[in-house]
Amino acid sequence: MVHFYESSIITTTDGLHCQVYSNEHPEGGLIVKPKYIPMDKISSDALQCRYLSGKRMNRLNMWIEQEKLIEYIEKFKKTYPQYFWVSNLHQNLFFIVPLNKIEKIYDPRKGLSELMQIPEKFLDIHLRKVYDFVKLVEKSGLAINDLGVTYSTLVGHYFSEHSDINLVVYGKDNCMKLLQFLGNVKDPRLRWKTDEEWLHFRNLRERSSTFTKKEFLFQMTRKKTEGFFDETLFLILGVEEPNETWFKWGGEKYIPKGFAKVRAVVTNNFDSTVRPGCFEVKNSHIKGMKHLNLTKIVFYSRDYVLQAMPNEKIEASGLLEKVLPINGMPYYRLVIGYLDSYLSGRRGKEYIKVIRK
Repeated sequence: MVHFYESSIITTTDGLHCQVYSNEHPEGGLIVKPKYIPMDKISSDALQCRYLSGKRMNRLNMWIEQEKLIEYIEKFKKTYPQYFWVSNLHQNLFFIVPLNKIEKIYDPRKGLSELMQIPEKFLDIHLRKVYDFVKLVEKSGLAINDLGVTYSTLVGHYFSEHSDINLVVYGKDNCMKLLQFLGNVKDPRLRWKTDEEWLHFRNLRERSSTFTKKEFLFQMTRKKTEGFFDETLFLILGVEEPNETWFKWGGEKYIPKGFAKVRAVVTNNFDSTVRPGCFEVKNSHIKGMKHLNLTKIVFYSRDYVLQAMPNEKIEASGLLEKVLPINGMPYYRLVIGYLDSYLSGRRGKEYIKVIRK
């Protein structure tokens, strides 16, 4: 019922640093992922430790050993119950920041505008790389107001020689335009991940059981959503403007139907540039379920941005849901990456991939 840009950063009255994880939100709170969590009340030696805002912080990583993740999330739930919310529309669990718990909002668009007005002589190594990368991006025809910067650069706790460049692009057309530009532009400071770098990422994400090396490299190397600029990793993060969101919070109700694997043909991938993202599909087939009107495959992980192109056949596994729109006929969708999937047997089993002949 509320639009608020995904990838914005929020600090809370309890000292948490959170990243907004959707462009649509329920009344009374914002869907997020806690990014840094103070260690004074709960901690885990399985998570990275940082010193931020005068405190020791754990950086939440949903891909640590599953038993340790479950143990940590249980502690988090007991310590910060107000940051967990079960949506009666989804019958599923979300991290949420209640509006009365917001301490400060860091706006990526405003942050980048401020950065680009700093005289170049005052920029350190990291900020100079961000500045130069944005200058390259502007050659695509996008304006500064179409862009933002987030994560450590925005909040100001980056490491000058090690932190990533995380560029937010406002509007799906703008995101597509930039990715096409980056795929074609020639600049000696720009390079794409090597096969070895992608395969290392495959291992970190536990994808070896669902993707062969050949499959993973095919999927990831054709995307232009991340690479290196002057040997600094950059990520392109598309977000939706208020008038172009592919769903409205409260417009549908979702009934879980269990874990399923589906094959289908992609008809539209335009809404897959954002998080949560969506592929529209046709000719779906689920073993043992005939005549099921499945028309969407939805994901909450940026790993699957632009995973497939129109007319490609895909296979996906995740949570099957029956969708009941307020206006319209019921249909089915498959969802990858709900919070509970990281805490259950679905972690490591959910995926989206192109089926090649």
